Amino acid sequence: MSEVAVLSQFNLSTDPHAQVLICCHDTCRIALLPSPAQVSEHLRKKHNIPAAERRLVTDLLKARISLLQSPSKAPIRQDGAAYDPNLHLVHGFRCKFCNERTGSSQVMSRHMTPAHEKQRLQLGVRRKAMYEPVFLQAWTKSPSGGRYWIVEYGGSTIRPVGGKEVCDHLEGVFERERERQKDLLGGGSANGNVTTRDSRTTSFTDLRPWLERTGWERTFEGVNRELLRNLSAAPSPATLSRGLILEGGGSRGGPVRPDEQTTSSADDERKITALITAVDLVMSRCEQTARTTSRSLLCWLRSVRPHGCYAKPFTFVGKTASRRKYIRLLKRFVAMIFRAYRLPAGIRQHQAGIRFKKSQLRLISVLWNHEGWTQHDALNEQLWRSMKLSDGADVEVDRDVESTDGEEGCEDEDEDDSDDESSVVGAEDSETDDMDDEDDEDDEDDEDDESEEEDHGRKNKAMRSSGGEEVSPWAEEVLELLFGLIMAFCTEEVMDGRPDSTLLVYFSGVLGFSADLTGFLPARSYTSNLAALIYIQRLLFLEYAVPTQDYPRLGISRRPRTNQLARLQNVRQEYLVLGSQSPFEELFSLLAFGRAIAGSETPAFLLKWSDDGQVVSYRDDIAVHMEKFRRLPKVLLARAEALCELLMYGWKPPCDLASVKDDMANTTHEFSFVSHPKNGLAEAYLELTLKACTSQADSLSRKGRWNQKAIFEYLKKEEALRENLAGLMLMTCGGQPRSPDLLSVRVIKSKALNQ
Repeated sequence: MSEVAVLSQFNLSTDPHAQVLICCHDTCRIALLPSPAQVSEHLRKKHNIPAAERRLVTDLLKARISLLQSPSKAPIRQDGAAYDPNLHLVHGFRCKFCNERTGSSQVMSRHMTPAHEKQRLQLGVRRKAMYEPVFLQAWTKSPSGGRYWIVEYGGSTIRPVGGKEVCDHLEGVFERERERQKDLLGGGSANGNVTTRDSRTTSFTDLRPWLERTGWERTFEGVNRELLRNLSAAPSPATLSRGLILEGGGSRGGPVRPDEQTTSSADDERKITALITAVDLVMSRCEQTARTTSRSLLCWLRSVRPHGCYAKPFTFVGKTASRRKYIRLLKRFVAMIFRAYRLPAGIRQHQAGIRFKKSQLRLISVLWNHEGWTQHDALNEQLWRSMKLSDGADVEVDRDVESTDGEEGCEDEDEDDSDDESSVVGAEDSETDDMDDEDDEDDEDDEDDESEEEDHGRKNKAMRSSGGEEVSPWAEEVLELLFGLIMAFCTEEVMDGRPDSTLLVYFSGVLGFSADLTGFLPARSYTSNLAALIYIQRLLFLEYAVPTQDYPRLGISRRPRTNQLARLQNVRQEYLVLGSQSPFEELFSLLAFGRAIAGSETPAFLLKWSDDGQVVSYRDDIAVHMEKFRRLPKVLLARAEALCELLMYGWKPPCDLASVKDDMANTTHEFSFVSHPKNGLAEAYLELTLKACTSQADSLSRKGRWNQKAIFEYLKKEEALRENLAGLMLMTCGGQPRSPDLLSVRVIKSKALNQ
C-alpha cells in the first residue's frame, strides 16, 4: 500500500512543503511530533488504535527517506493562504504595527502596552483600535513565539465580530436585499405596482435632507404616480387623434383590456390643446404689462421682503428657449387641471390625490363648458396661434408637443442676485408729468381722464387675428376666464399649514418624479423647475395687481395713473413675500433650500482617472487618452480651416490678418475695422456674395431666386464653424472664453454701443 493510503486509514496526512505529519481527527487537527514512538503513543491514547495497526504507521515512518519536521521548527505558511480543514482554525488577533499574532485578546492587549503605547498616545486611540480580529492557523494549538499564519476563511481574512447571531442576522438582511433587487429588476412591474411603490429606492445619503424638506415621500405616498405624470403631460399630435392613456397603458405586463385603462378622450385633448395654446396669449399680455411698468414697481415685484425694495428690477429671461420652457410648465399645469377635472371624482381624489375646492370646480366648469367652444374653429389650435395683441405685435406661440429641452440651454432665473441687464423696463411707464397745472378745472381733468380711459380700454380690449379682424367676444372671454382660473390656483389658501395642499405646489412635486417613477430628482436637477414657476408667477401677479386693461368678469380694473405701488403692495404682502403662506412663498423657500443643498449632492457624473493618469473615463462608455486629447486642437483646427474654405468658396481676401488696422477711438456710427481704408475690406462681402451666387457647386442663387436649401446648408456650416472655434478657444486659450460674445462679434458701432 502507498504511504497516502496507509496514513488516510488512520486520519493522518503529511504536508509536502513543511514536511510535518498532521492528525486530521476532529478532536486534534494538529501536527504531531516526528518520532514514530510519539506518533504511536498519540494514536493509542487519543484514538485507541490497536498495536498491530499502529505498527503499520511506525514502520512506514521509519522507512521514509525524508525525515519529518518538528512542528516547532517547521516553516509556517504564507499569510492569506486558503483555510486548511485539516488544521485547527483559531479566531485570533493581529497587531497592526508588528507581526504579533495570538489567539487571546488579553495577550494582545498586554503586548500593546510595552510595545506600542507611544504610538497609541500619538494617534489618540484605544488599544482595541491597534489590533484587528483575523482567522489564524498553526501547526499546534498553542504555538510558541506566535507561529501563526493568517488564512482566508469565508472569503475574508478579517474575522467578523459578533458571533453566530450577527452572521444569522446578516444572512437575513442579505436575503431580503436580494429579493428587493429581484423585484426592482422586473418582479415589481409584473403586478402593476411600479407606480405605487414608495420611495425606498431613493438614495438615503444623497437625498434625505432634500426629501425631508420637500415632504414628497409623505405627499405622494399611496398615489398613482403614472397617473399624475400623464395628467401633467403636454399634448402631442398622437393624443389629438387617439386620446391619451392616463393609467394602465404601459406599466403592466401582457395585454391590457380597455376597461382597465383610464383615458382622456381625443375630444378632450383637442380642447385642452386649444386652452394651453391660449396660455401663450395670457402670458404675452402679462409680458406687455411688464414692459409698460415702471422700474420702481419691478424692483418691488422682485423683492420678497415685506418692507424692502430690491435694488434691481425684475427682468425677462434672456433666451427664447428659456421663455418657451418656462411657459411650457404653466401649460402642463393647466393641462393637469382640466384632465383631473374630467376624471371621475373617486379616481381623482384617491388615485391622483387631487381635491378641488367648490370655487375652483365652478371656475373650471364655466371655462370648460363655455358656449364659445361650440363656435366654428373654436378648437382649432391655429386660431389661437394666429392671434395678435392689440398693438399689432405678433404673439410668440409655441406649439407645445412632447419634447425635451435638454439641448436648449435653459438658464435658471437667479431670483436673488441676477446681474442680467436685459431689463423689461426698456419701455418704462410713459405717464408724463404734464399734470403740473393744478389750476386746471376739475371738469376738464375728469373729461380728459374719461376720454383717455375709454381710448385705452378700447385699445387693450381689441384683439385681432392675423388678418386684422377683431376676435369674437367669446375668445376674449375665454382668455379672461383662463387668466382668472390660473390666478385662483396661484392665490389658493394653504390648508392646515401644509403648502402641498395647494395644487400648484402639488404639481411642483409631480415635476420632481424620477424617470422610473420610483424616486425623486435631486435638488440640482430640479431647481430649474422652481425658478420657472417663480418667474411665471411674478408675471401673473403683476398682471393681477396692475394690469393695463380691465378684466370686468373678474372684477379687476386696469391700473390707475397714480398709486400703482399701493395696488401692487396689497398683492405682494398677501402672496409674494416670505412668510405669506402662499404657493409662491413655498416655491421660493424651496428654491433657496435646493440651491444651498445642491452643492453637497453627488455630482451629476463622475470621471475616473487611470492609475498612470493618462486615461480619463466615464462609466464604461467613454475613455479618452491624454495623447489623443492633446491632438484634439489640431483636429478642430483642421475642421475649422476646411469649413472656412467652404464658406468662403475658396476665395481668400487680399488681406494679412496680422496687419489689420482698427481705430477704437473712432466712434462714428457704423464704423468698424471692415470699413477702415487701410484694410481694403469695405466691399469684401460683396465679392464673397458674388462668389457664393455664381459658384458651380452649392450656389446660393438659382434661376434668379435664392436657393433656400443651399442657404440653410450654408448656415449649418457656419454654425459648425462656430462650434469648432468655441472648442479651440476653450482648449487653447487658458481660460473660460466668453463664447456668446466672441462668436457673435458686433463689427459695427451703433448708437447704443461700440464694437
